[in-house]
Amino acid sequence: MGQQRSPDLSLVLVVDDDEEVLQVTADVLETLGYRVIKARTGLEAVEQLEHNSEISVLFTDIRMPDIAGEGLAGIATTWRPNIRVVLTSGFGRPRDDSEFLPKPYRAADLIRVFPPQPLPTLGSDSEANRCD
Repeated sequence: MGQQRSPDLSLVLVVDDDEEVLQVTADVLETLGYRVIKARTGLEAVEQLEHNSEISVLFTDIRMPDIAGEGLAGIATTWRPNIRVVLTSGFGRPRDDSEFLPKPYRAADLIRVFPPQPLPTLGSDSEANRCD
């Protein structure tokens, strides 16, 4: 809450219409040091992308009820050419060569795709960093 976050942490927008998958994925990514925004629909995700310029990664299910993941990825990369997009699905691969994580995935799979973020450090002269 009052904790300052390191500006180099990636902000991941996780999009999935399955609430359980959405929550577990968000929990694992937060444990790995990522900041996470959740969206249950493609339209919610578009709204988040429109209003939050810090989002640097889009992790989205391909099969969504309103805007499919590949369509959402197209919108995201049009607005932000440098955004990292990772697609996921239990029903097939993306049509192009996008980064892809098949469902069902485990925490170990997420760690492979989203390596843990470095812990924030205090100033190098700080007493808190001393190990003597």
